[in-house]
Order: sequence, then C-alpha cells, then structure tokens
Amino acid sequence: MEISKQTNILQFSSLKIYDFIINIDNYKTILGDEISDFEKLSVNQFKIKIGSMPKISLELVENRPSSSVKLLSNDSNLNFQICITVDSVDNNSSVVYVKFVGEFSTMIEMMINLFNTCLLYTSDAADEGLGVDLGGRRI
Repeated sequence: MEISKQTNILQFSSLKIYDFIINIDNYKTILGDEISDFEKLSVNQFKIKIGSMPKISLELVENRPSSSVKLLSNDSNLNFQICITVDSVDNNSSVVYVKFVGEFSTMIEMMINLFNTCLLYTSDAADEGLGVDLGGRRI
C-alpha cells in the first residue's frame, strides 16, 4: 500500500517547516486529537497510540540535503515508513508531501489514512488561516 498526499502552498520557508518537522516534540501537536498517547523515547524516537491500534514506536531519520524526513516503524507487526518532503516554491513559501508505504489490512489502511490527514492538518490549517503553532510562533 502506498498513500501520497500534499498540502496547498504554505506561506513559510521550506527551512522553517523542515525545522518544525525534525523536532520530535512537535509530533504531539501535529498529530493532535487523533492520538490518545504520546511518549518521547529519545531525541529521534517516539511512541504513539492511535485509536484502538496498539502503540507504535517511530524513529525519525533526517535527510537534510533533500529536506525530507522518514518516520520508520520499529514494530515488526506494523512494518511501514512515512516520508515527509518539504519543497520550496520560493523564499517564503513551500509545499509538503507525505508518502506512506506499508502492507496492511483494510482496517489498518483506514486508520493510516487518518494518520496522514493529521500530518497534513497543521500545514493546511496554517494555509487556511485557522491558527496553528509552527515552531513556537502562533500563526
């Protein structure tokens, strides 16, 4: 299964968005109400619980030259990765792409679609002026 989504054009530099998504602490905000538990395990690992799914341990791997990160599952029963790429449109605007790759049942796929929607919510809300916290600055 592969699911890809992208945001609208965001009025933030790609560096500002990238700096936000490489900080593990921000994933509690990014995932918001869809998670029932968030536990930071280290500077590059965290564990979340989404709905009735078991807790999922994720490791964040940076790839600075290409402005992308991967969230890799550390669970052999839920083997997947989420790739998040930030592309610059110009000096002050960007687009975020999220790609989820893994093999799951239909029920798990529905939950994953919800998870991907959460990852894009912060960016879309910023684009629509709904007011979100992006890197310590309320917008």
